[in-house]
Amino acid sequence: MENLHTEIEYFLKEVMDISSSGMEHFYLFWKGRFLREQKYSVNYVKDRAKPLRLMPVFSEENGEVKIIFLEEREIKESKKWINILLLGITIVTTLMAGAVWLGANPLSSIGNLLKGLPFSMSIMLILGGHELGHYFAAKKNNVKTTLPYFIPGPTIIGTFGAVIKMKSPITDRNALIEIGAAGPIVGFILSTIALLIGFSLSTVVEIQQVGPGIILGNSLIYKFLSSIYFPSLPAGKDVLINPIAFAGWIGYFITAINLLPIGQLDGGHIAYALFVKKHRFIAYVTFAAILEAGLFWFGWLFWGFFIFLILGFRHPPPLDNISKISIRNRLLGYISFVIFIITFVPIPFQLV
Repeated sequence: MENLHTEIEYFLKEVMDISSSGMEHFYLFWKGRFLREQKYSVNYVKDRAKPLRLMPVFSEENGEVKIIFLEEREIKESKKWINILLLGITIVTTLMAGAVWLGANPLSSIGNLLKGLPFSMSIMLILGGHELGHYFAAKKNNVKTTLPYFIPGPTIIGTFGAVIKMKSPITDRNALIEIGAAGPIVGFILSTIALLIGFSLSTVVEIQQVGPGIILGNSLIYKFLSSIYFPSLPAGKDVLINPIAFAGWIGYFITAINLLPIGQLDGGHIAYALFVKKHRFIAYVTFAAILEAGLFWFGWLFWGFFIFLILGFRHPPPLDNISKISIRNRLLGYISFVIFIITFVPIPFQLV
């Protein structure tokens, strides 16, 4: 350990005026001020630490730079057959959901099951696009991740969504925004395309023809686009939306959920990167708003308990928590929150 301490301190002195050093939770740390430009100094320390199989973690403490050196851990390859299996099962369950949406029995014949193909293809492309947005943004920023895991489930859409798992720490706040924003932005674009195609295939029917079912709530963007396609519905008429449009609506709903600025949701990543010290206050305010929304739609209470019990409000810092965010990425973060505002649905579903 003494040799390692000496070796690290030797190269740190090239870029840092060291004020103190020591051990914290069994890891070596140094404090001080950079002697050279911050970006150069950070990259220099990273490059010198790499051959030693160390990961430097940069933070600010009492006006000084603090660097903790963590040991690099071996990253094991994930089992891709699990991704493929879950993908196959989710295709089947979304096919079934799409068929049921059209009033067909998906278990009675292959023909009936395939009636769910438009919905299944649309929702799988939206979910897959969202997760691949994260995947390629992570790859761009040298963050190791798994491929998407689709989650089949007995829901009205045949799935609980999809996730990817981060296998290495996020490098800096710029990477946090890019990774956090990429999925929702791609999902938003694909959802909009699906909605526009679906609206063009939807029909206006007598309300009596519709019968009991589910009324979908309006987000700002959904209401705007539907008003363009169906500007003036006669009294007693309503729109029976095509399954592709339904997939687009679900895509917006999922995008808004993911952009809640809480914990390690996509919105939580972005809120931490943009606001750092204020991110937890923002999370608490959002949580309170979700509980209040639960007075109007019970599902928000479920999300509230899920956030409280599973997700939590904390967000781990990236490895480099001192580098500034670029103007481009700051703008990307603000655009993401605009998408959240226009896709959020206060009362998503109503039974009639």
